[in-house]
Amino acid sequence: MADSTDFAWLVARIRSGPPIGFFRIGWVRALANLNEFFVHHEDVRRANRQGPRNLTPAMDAALWRNVRRGGHYLSRRLHACGLEIEWTGTDERVTVQPGAPTARLSGPPGELLLYVFGRQAAAQVDVSGPPEAVAAVHRTHFGM
Repeated sequence: MADSTDFAWLVARIRSGPPIGFFRIGWVRALANLNEFFVHHEDVRRANRQGPRNLTPAMDAALWRNVRRGGHYLSRRLHACGLEIEWTGTDERVTVQPGAPTARLSGPPGELLLYVFGRQAAAQVDVSGPPEAVAAVHRTHFGM
């Protein structure tokens, strides 16, 4: 069992923030935390047969920002084609992997994030494009 000095040290360590390095940068930490919290929250919901939530416009916008920023990294294992990501119902679209042929991943921002984060089976998205590009997307392991 930890004594009170260990607990005081732990609280001080957590309050001091992340160690020196990449995650000391505020926007990097915010991007990673939102992604992690959203995806793991949805992991629990989907495991309990609950579908997508109705998100606020602000949450959709924040998730879309993260999909745009992290899409290239999260789709880095996709080599056989290009990939566009589209926020359904808007004119928002971004190319995260250049290449031809190009597949398009369409859906709400949260569902797109789930897909590129490696939760393809749970994400409710549409994959469209030439058959060989769609097949390449389905074969690819996305995510961390």
